[in-house]
Amino acid sequence: MAYLLDTNVISELRKQKPHGAVVAWIQGIPEESLYLSAVTVGEIQAGIEITREQDEAKAAEIEQWLDDLASTHNVLDAGPTVFRCWAQLMHRRADHHLEDALIAATALTHGLTVATRNVRDFKPFGVELINPFKPPG
Repeated sequence: MAYLLDTNVISELRKQKPHGAVVAWIQGIPEESLYLSAVTVGEIQAGIEITREQDEAKAAEIEQWLDDLASTHNVLDAGPTVFRCWAQLMHRRADHHLEDALIAATALTHGLTVATRNVRDFKPFGVELINPFKPPG
């Protein structure tokens, strides 16, 4: 099985003390089975820009982390097939977040399971889900 990591999962791993269940889960998955969406890269960059207004040095540090992450992980672009899937998911569902729908469309297009803490946000899209913040059992 392969996984598309939602922004909250990848951000958790950057913390000084990440959630133990997330660390244990991710350590049990082969690296070649972990993917990021270009949408996640954009969401993190948006956070960097907000941080930059307050603390340029911290923003630069996070940006370096993001550069390293993007160059060493499988990042999936949102091309025409993903956007067509996204349009189908969003049909008559304007109340859902654009980013979540794009991440779901990326997962559906590539046959991936979304790893997220926000399972409820993705359920309406019919994508396979796992919450790595909850230990198995």
